[in-house]
Amino acid sequence: MKLHHVGIVTENLESAGAAYARSLGLMPDSEIFHDPIQKVRVQFWRDEETSLVELIEPTAPDSPVWPALKRGGGLNHLCYEVDDIVRQVEDAVAGGAILAAAPAPAVAFSGRLIAFVYFFKIGLIEFVERAVRP
Repeated sequence: MKLHHVGIVTENLESAGAAYARSLGLMPDSEIFHDPIQKVRVQFWRDEETSLVELIEPTAPDSPVWPALKRGGGLNHLCYEVDDIVRQVEDAVAGGAILAAAPAPAVAFSGRLIAFVYFFKIGLIEFVERAVRP
């Protein structure tokens, strides 16, 4: 398991990206993706090394991140890249986590599966599978 990115909820991708560029020197690392399943627009930004920040803008009031935006946005989740997402989710739930979103393909990851679990003492964690399942 490897940290892939930090997810930040924002009201507007363009203005948040400009703020991260101006304040922290981050650079765009992807195009802007619209994910109709999650009802969000996302864009990845990076520093001079390999650290990634995912800026997330909800596109509808029933987006899973809409409540986070209404609480002010900001840090939303940590994402870890895993070899077997189904097993990782099962292990997390067996360890006391709550399944927040079952594995589903993600536009921003070229169809790789993502899932979200919530740990009471850690917070929201996203898992992204390393490779697309056949």
